[in-house]
Amino acid sequence: MSVVGLDFGSLNTVIAAAGRGGVDVVLNGNSNRLNPNMVGFDQSRVMGEVASSTATSNYKNTIKNMKRLIGLTFDDPRAQAEMEGLAFKCVPIQRAGYKSIGVEVRSNDEDKVIPIEAVAGMMVKHMGGIVAQKTSESSNNMSSKVPTTSVSHPLYPQDWVVAVPGYYTDAQKRAFLTGCEVAGIKGILRLIHETTATALAYGIFKDIRKEFTTENPTNIMFLDIGATAFSVSIVTFEPGKLIVKSTQYDTDLGGRDFDLVIAQWLADSFEEKYKNKLGGKKPMDQPKVRIKLLIAAEKAKKTLSPAGVREARINLECLMNDLDFNIKLEAPKFEKMVQPLLDRLIAPLQRALDEAKLTPDQLSSVEIVGGATRVSCLKRTLSTYLKLDMNATNYGLSTTMNADEAVARGAALQSAILSPRFRVAPYEITEYQPYPVLISWDGDDHTPAESGEGESSGVNSVIMFDRASSFPLVRRVTLKRQGEFQVIASYDQVAEEYGLLLHSSVPSNIAAFKIKAPTGCENKVRVNIKQDIHGIITLSSVQMVEEIDEEETPATPASDEKQEETPKEDAKKEEPEKKKKIKKTNLDYVIVRPMEWTKAEFDAAYEAEVEMENHDRVVKETSDMRNELESYIYGMRDKIISASHLAPYCTDDEKTSFSENLGKTENWLYEDGFDAVKSVYAQKLQELKTYGDPVQSRFFQAQHRPNAISVLQRSIEKYKNWLNSAANEEKYAHITDDEKLKCHGKCDEISSWMYEMLDKQGVAPTYAEPAVTIAQIQEKNKEISDVVNPIMMKPAPKPKPVPPAEEKKKEESNAEGPMETDDTSEKKSEPMETNNASEKMDTTS
Repeated sequence: MSVVGLDFGSLNTVIAAAGRGGVDVVLNGNSNRLNPNMVGFDQSRVMGEVASSTATSNYKNTIKNMKRLIGLTFDDPRAQAEMEGLAFKCVPIQRAGYKSIGVEVRSNDEDKVIPIEAVAGMMVKHMGGIVAQKTSESSNNMSSKVPTTSVSHPLYPQDWVVAVPGYYTDAQKRAFLTGCEVAGIKGILRLIHETTATALAYGIFKDIRKEFTTENPTNIMFLDIGATAFSVSIVTFEPGKLIVKSTQYDTDLGGRDFDLVIAQWLADSFEEKYKNKLGGKKPMDQPKVRIKLLIAAEKAKKTLSPAGVREARINLECLMNDLDFNIKLEAPKFEKMVQPLLDRLIAPLQRALDEAKLTPDQLSSVEIVGGATRVSCLKRTLSTYLKLDMNATNYGLSTTMNADEAVARGAALQSAILSPRFRVAPYEITEYQPYPVLISWDGDDHTPAESGEGESSGVNSVIMFDRASSFPLVRRVTLKRQGEFQVIASYDQVAEEYGLLLHSSVPSNIAAFKIKAPTGCENKVRVNIKQDIHGIITLSSVQMVEEIDEEETPATPASDEKQEETPKEDAKKEEPEKKKKIKKTNLDYVIVRPMEWTKAEFDAAYEAEVEMENHDRVVKETSDMRNELESYIYGMRDKIISASHLAPYCTDDEKTSFSENLGKTENWLYEDGFDAVKSVYAQKLQELKTYGDPVQSRFFQAQHRPNAISVLQRSIEKYKNWLNSAANEEKYAHITDDEKLKCHGKCDEISSWMYEMLDKQGVAPTYAEPAVTIAQIQEKNKEISDVVNPIMMKPAPKPKPVPPAEEKKKEESNAEGPMETDDTSEKKSEPMETNNASEKMDTTS
């Protein structure tokens, strides 16, 4: 799982990993696919689900909504509007002429200010730890308790693609990458737009089924309504290719806005009912009360989302001033309250269709993703405007992809395509640049300039990267300059038409490129400006171009004869040809960006991250040891003191002494030892184990001794059976009587020892030390095996080989036959005598 894709959402974060079997969403430790996007600070940091469990009680130190604040200035109206609804404290951090956003938290009994980018990096790092932990658990040769939160661990993801909103500016993308670098993550291959990631997941899935054709490209509209924003994207698909035609946003319309409407209604109803008991306090102004109301509002919204549900019961205990509150929200009331939000859905839809020059009937499908798309009245509004079939499932809207996981899956697929660790068929993506980028330069108005593509908006500027242009892309502007000069990249004023806020507190400049050219005369300088794979503007290279006249000698004659034919006078009149040569010299430059981190600031943030990581590790190890001590105290009390299964294996004195020590340690644990260090907990645990280990050892011996005895008995029986068969079978004739006698003796010896030990153990009480241990039994089993096995496995001797001389003599006799003749003559001489004798006997008779 080294290749992953991350959907860094406002409310939840989802991570998917690419493998040989495809793309899978990685489950966290609680087997959930969605991870709350929040970081909690206390004695140590907690993230994800652990942070959400304490978010209400520790609201001042639980940071969320990083996605909405990252890369913004502190005075940005968008940031100020966001911070109004936050329970934690945001503070300004002075940086390169602007104030960036930091959060003030109480961590490890210290007040700290942490950049919001660094907090986002912590959450990304935590998600990588989830992948590493799952990889470790599924691996056969790795322990599941390895420190997988370390980015240097071999199981930690190496290649990332992270999905971010398409409306992110250059500064926001750079801030996100900086936060990841502070956390130690350096393998981010691409920041992909969320809408593009969704389209990629859809396109590859459909492309495998061969549903696209080059002759008739397929137009799909993607509607993504998450927790905080609404995006509309129209994408054209061809085989192996997608083209983003239009992307429109309402950056402040999401599921949480529906929650806020319900929460405000609850607060007003509660205030109306108990206005004399609240002391003039507003429920929504109290952080804890606001959190409770928003949680209840979200639950009510989900209850009313399915079609056919007409009401939702809301019960709030001890909401404020120990007052309970119960109310019923009916579906018509809910739809009436959120109607202004539903009306805002239409404008982005129409803008997207107009920009793509399409009508709703030219769309092959309208795909919806995002958690808020489950709201029934929202789907009806979208379907009505797009003229879909209201009687169909989901009112004609398509749900091909998982609403919560589509973005993460698309990011993982892009990661697999870009990663060198995978061999994946390429898939062409034509991206969509949301804001026009203006390139301007200093100098006289009459300075000539050349550019790649784009529309000039003035003598000293040109729109080099227009809206809807794809990236990565390199374009050039050519200037005549000497000495030091400056080229500036900034957002054009027309970007405000597409939702970009160019406020006085928001830097419109993207970057300033300070270039050093030679002095003395004007030089032709080519400035190559790049929009990289993330969509970030940077300087690719700067080159000074010079034309140099170069002399060339005439061509060498083909032969000596031809050279003689040429008169010497004519040869003197020939002049060498002159050829123009282009000389390119790279020039030095410096990139200056607003709100850019200095090296000292980055190093300080990185050191702080390392320090917090080490502290988290120590706290976790200490907590684990404390829990182990606590579990041991309660466990041994139940097993021994409460007459459980260990009680018969300890004496009354041991039970009394152990009980006293358990009580003393328990009292110490909840009093003086509550904040002890890991080594002290380990020492206390070891002291208790000096009492408990002997008892547990007796119990273990009693439970497993019968099995060890059975194994030894089977060994003795096996060897005795073999000895009985060895006495009668020919194949064991090579084993001597002394060896057999030795085996008999060892079997009798071990058997006698075994029965002697069993007799002793049978009369010994359970609380006494065992007369025979499992280790001793296993040692005896090894002893008898070491004696008998070599003899039992002793191979039979091989037949003696025939001497070479005799073998040769036998071969010769078989070939010539003299030996056979001699033998025959000898054999015949004897019968001759016998025959003679027989004849005499016959004669006599």
